[in-house]
Amino acid sequence: MARSMVTFFISPRSWFRGRMKCTLLIHTSSVYQPPPKHSTVENYEGLDPQRLLNLLNSCTNFEQMKQLHCQMVTSGLSYTIPTSVKLIEISSSSSSRMDYASLVFREVENPDTHLCNSMIRANAHLNLHEEAIFAYIKMHRQSILPDHYTFPILLKSCAHLSLLDLGMSTHGAILKLGLDSNVFTDTALVYMYCSCKCLDSARQVFDQMPERNSVSWNAMITGYTHNRRFMEALDLFSRMCAWKIGVSEVTVVSALSACAHLGALNQGKWVHSFIKQNEIKLNVFVGTALIDMYAKCGSITESEKVFQAMKRKNTFTWNAMISGLAMNGHGEAAVELFSRMLEENIKPDGVTFLAILCACCHQGLVDEGKEFMIRMEKEFALRPNIEHYGCMVDLLGRAGSLDEAMKLINSMPIKPDAAIWRALLAACRVHGNMELSELAIGNLLELEPNKGENYILLANLLVRSRKWDKVAEVRKTMTERRIKKVPGCSSIEVDDVIYEFTVGDKFDGVEWDKIDSMLGEMSRELRLAGHVAGTEIVSYDIEEEEKESSLIYHSEKVAIAFGLLRTLPGTVIRIVKNLRVCNDCHSSIKLFSQIYERDITVRDRNRFHHFSGGTCSCRDYW
Repeated sequence: MARSMVTFFISPRSWFRGRMKCTLLIHTSSVYQPPPKHSTVENYEGLDPQRLLNLLNSCTNFEQMKQLHCQMVTSGLSYTIPTSVKLIEISSSSSSRMDYASLVFREVENPDTHLCNSMIRANAHLNLHEEAIFAYIKMHRQSILPDHYTFPILLKSCAHLSLLDLGMSTHGAILKLGLDSNVFTDTALVYMYCSCKCLDSARQVFDQMPERNSVSWNAMITGYTHNRRFMEALDLFSRMCAWKIGVSEVTVVSALSACAHLGALNQGKWVHSFIKQNEIKLNVFVGTALIDMYAKCGSITESEKVFQAMKRKNTFTWNAMISGLAMNGHGEAAVELFSRMLEENIKPDGVTFLAILCACCHQGLVDEGKEFMIRMEKEFALRPNIEHYGCMVDLLGRAGSLDEAMKLINSMPIKPDAAIWRALLAACRVHGNMELSELAIGNLLELEPNKGENYILLANLLVRSRKWDKVAEVRKTMTERRIKKVPGCSSIEVDDVIYEFTVGDKFDGVEWDKIDSMLGEMSRELRLAGHVAGTEIVSYDIEEEEKESSLIYHSEKVAIAFGLLRTLPGTVIRIVKNLRVCNDCHSSIKLFSQIYERDITVRDRNRFHHFSGGTCSCRDYW
């Protein structure tokens, strides 16, 4: 039949059916070819809804389904709910075919809850979350009541899109319909609230659940971990283990991540022991989490043991090990491990090169860092991002190559961010380049006008130049704009409990009088050892007090005093600090490790410092 002879149907309800008929008329030879006689769709005579459904259930691919659908349309069969559901399920096997599924959905005159759920589920499964929500809205407009199967899927889409208002509205609908006692619906609510950073609401739902399964516990623990409420994550993990709820690989990975961020080595070791005792599979995810935990707790030897014991490793595993070596001051070992990675034909990614550049930065391996930056693009076709350029600026700046660092900044294909200028400014402070310092701080204030750290950096420069009147202006500006600096905070794990110390606090819950007395003793020991306190500058990475008497109350020193009081002689004292350790604390802790004959490990926001016998693993290069 000639193409010009085709007559199109114009009825909205019949548009899709007409389109299918026209397709058959125009392209009968190419679109509808009856399959071979041995096929499951070999005979269409006497086709009825039940037989059609049976044939659809036996379809093995999308093309067979289309042939059956064409026959259904040309035979005038109505769209029953079961056949429509099956057509949608087969069509939604690929996101490119969802338009087809949508057309089927529109053809059904009286859709029910089951059909609407299928459409919502199909879109959500393909990460078409906006479409899933639209399908629910249409369902609501047609007064089709949702059921237990509707809300878990819908809440998943709300979570992925961070639509808190819609999620809360859905929660209200669940309560109104009396569907809130379903474990799957309640678990989806916990997941949605966690994804939208409403942890208290998530915990309220969790606590009120009449029934919880392992997925419910995992959702809450993972939510705490992803939102950096690590202590609560570990507390919930302990309760889960005590109640003998089924702990899976997902659970222990979240617990290990919490231990890693807190630097809670003892609790991390307990989780590792739990994994062994309960025969939880040491797969690539659990193994990588263990490597990361031990590395971030400063026990790089244990990281290497886990790494060697793993039978299967992926890129993330190698990245965790290389990064761990880098942050613990083993730059040469990190470079060597990178070579092994290539020998085993593991393809590096951008995170690998970021880790290896950090290793070069911590060890001052300038030539090696330049080589890796070149290889990244030429050999592995990986385009450097802002983090890679930041590492290179830091590496060049620390080495005193400030002009080269500035040249790199000007040649970057990406606009420099605050981290780039902060790295340059730190190098200028070390090497006394005031001209570049002013350029860097100007750009910082432009990019982050409300960040307190930048104003402290500006004050540092003015103090160095003895411009006290301008220092006062900076402090006044901060007060007027209510800009505050992040206070220094240090934590220490003692007897499986994490204690946090923040500058200026009186540390409720611990024996402050004894700590204060210990700090006085530590201060006297420093003077006897010839230590001269660094009070000449107010730095962004130290607390705000300027006098020698206040320096002893820096959070890491308070944590060390607590550790000396509460741990046995010879025990390693492990500290985690949220800011970069200051010069005075660094030189003081070196002396503490010698005076008290204690190994002290401090993890600041940049790297690890392993103090022993009066020296530091960073070799005063940080």
